[in-house]
Amino acid sequence: MSLERGRLVLIGRIVGAHGVRGEVRVKPCTDSPDRFRGVARVFLGPADADVDAGASAGGNGYRPVDLESARSHGPLALVRIAGVADIDAALALKGMGLYLPVSELPRLPEGEFYSFELAGLKCESTTGKRLGVVVEVLEMPANDVLLVRPEKGPDFLVPAVSDIVRHVDLADGRLIIDDRPGLR
Repeated sequence: MSLERGRLVLIGRIVGAHGVRGEVRVKPCTDSPDRFRGVARVFLGPADADVDAGASAGGNGYRPVDLESARSHGPLALVRIAGVADIDAALALKGMGLYLPVSELPRLPEGEFYSFELAGLKCESTTGKRLGVVVEVLEMPANDVLLVRPEKGPDFLVPAVSDIVRHVDLADGRLIIDDRPGLR
């Protein structure tokens, strides 16, 4: 799987305004509302767009915006965007997404992956049988779940846990799972 240099990844969705001075409430796409601390610039664009299909920095209605401040507020982040000075301007951004280029995402520890990196990987069993392609990563309360589409037959779900997902090889574009009875 190749990653384009300017490809954007959704890191949060604006869910509303906070106060009357232009701060926005952001639901981060990670477990940490502190995700926005130290981030100086993001791209603002439609939150429901298919950025994995090739949206890139500077194209398709995405525009760079500077972040003046960010702080956590429960499970949300409160973010001040440059040029957004009142509640009306903040409310106008509700439903928009905040994006970072792939090249600016923090490096993850060995053995951890961003969800978008798993979509498109070939799914194989530990015995080498081709099972399909990961088409989507679903975020669930307990753990992420991989939606796998076989060449024939119905899609099936694979819990993204170490007992089942045995190996991820991004360079080779494949994911190896323990194909247990009842999984498919």
